[in-house]
Amino acid sequence: MSKFVNQLNARISKQMRGNKFTRVAILENDLCYQSDIAGDIIVPVGFASDGASVPRIMWSIYPPFGKYLEAAIVHDWFCVTRPVSSVTAAKVFREAMAACGVSKWRRNKMYWAVRTFGPRFKRSYFSSPTTVTKKRGV
Repeated sequence: MSKFVNQLNARISKQMRGNKFTRVAILENDLCYQSDIAGDIIVPVGFASDGASVPRIMWSIYPPFGKYLEAAIVHDWFCVTRPVSSVTAAKVFREAMAACGVSKWRRNKMYWAVRTFGPRFKRSYFSSPTTVTKKRGV
């Protein structure tokens, strides 16, 4: 069963991205997630995530730093390091939202939003070997 091994420990800050400041969550400790899909995932201390990338008009319904923040951080880590494809990253995002206690209806909406409007990428074979370890039990 997929689960977060530790609790999220992050501080909210602002970071320059492009030509504007963006609110980000910066990890104070590693965030460790055990995925049935991708194996053990470690997002390292210091990683900055902007949370769920949701249009501002939708923030009252889907805030960037909602109940699914840990899942969004794992997805952002995949988008940056690309140890898996964007299709697998979206599936892990949905799986991690379940581990966060997000309702099935909401996680399926967010999964399809990521699959439809999110970044598309292939797995990079140059990713750090500690990003994702071999799937357990395989």
